[in-house]
Amino acid sequence: MENMVRFIKTVCTIITVVILVSCNFVNHRDGLEKSGKIYNLKVNNRQELLIGSGRMAMADSFLIIVSSRPNGICKIYSVYDNNKEICTYGKTGNGPGEFIQPLLTYARNNEFGLNEINKQELAVLSINETNEGEVTVYEKKRLKAPHQRKKGEWTPADYFITKLDSLHYVSLVGVEEGRFFTLSDSTLLPIDSFGELPVKEDLSSIAARNRLSGRIATYNGRMVFGTTKLPYLASYRICNEKMEKMWSLYYAETGYGVKNGDLLFDKDKARGPLLDLKMDSKYIYVLYLDQLLSDYNYYNTEKSTSNKILVFDYDGNNIACFNLDCRIQEMAVLTQGKKMYGLTQHPDFSLVEFILPDELYKSE
Repeated sequence: MENMVRFIKTVCTIITVVILVSCNFVNHRDGLEKSGKIYNLKVNNRQELLIGSGRMAMADSFLIIVSSRPNGICKIYSVYDNNKEICTYGKTGNGPGEFIQPLLTYARNNEFGLNEINKQELAVLSINETNEGEVTVYEKKRLKAPHQRKKGEWTPADYFITKLDSLHYVSLVGVEEGRFFTLSDSTLLPIDSFGELPVKEDLSSIAARNRLSGRIATYNGRMVFGTTKLPYLASYRICNEKMEKMWSLYYAETGYGVKNGDLLFDKDKARGPLLDLKMDSKYIYVLYLDQLLSDYNYYNTEKSTSNKILVFDYDGNNIACFNLDCRIQEMAVLTQGKKMYGLTQHPDFSLVEFILPDELYKSE
């Protein structure tokens, strides 16, 4: 797991690419005209955590945090018991209940998924609560994504494998137009390739994979994708075993150029990055660092964590902006409890809780 942390830090420190003068700039501002209502959210509760970093998601009333610890990779917290830690699961290794490079990709009801990136596997885990109130995690199954290497060709594997609905999964390939994502069945057998590149210029497959990586969020057959280094969202939904595009947009100003098939970012225009992306029954949540991409600094929390969350409806309308009084790096939403949770590094690594605006969730 230490190797994974070092890898993430290396990626983060080179997140900015300086564009050459000879490139032609492309600027996007198409999502800037209509902005949603601004809500100022204050920290309602803070709890120090004995972990260094992690990803988080909400499964029913359980908050899941997956970190790079050698033991207790998954920690489960009860949001209805003052965010008390109630269960741990998993450790580093290759045996049962062990993981090498787990990526928390989804959580729904009492189930969540860990994508073992280096193995092209998805571990499907379940959170169970006994009549006596004891909470345990058990591994239901591990699914293996097929990956056939072709001699003499670069054949990238799918990653960020995420549950779309009870019968399907989606994953990110990120190499070319029409083959940016994969729709798979319940066993991870591919059904279809789909998806447009966020940029219209011609990119090499390696450049597309490296520069246009991002995050996927899903909810009941709908999917949204956000690129890390471009302020771009795209929405899809499943229909007759095919994924159809609903909309795409740029939600902040950016600038880039293409040179020799590579995507280079304008250091004076490109903004970001995207830090986290979540989706529930009504809204899409974008945790976005509203600064120049060239100012990103993993080792400075003012330059690597954000206090701004953009909220979009299913039609791509920006209906709200949450201004937080605390910078966070990850988020999770408890819609039925009208709460949002975040992981902060300032002053210490902690779990923070915010109360969501009542008017946005009247029908929940």
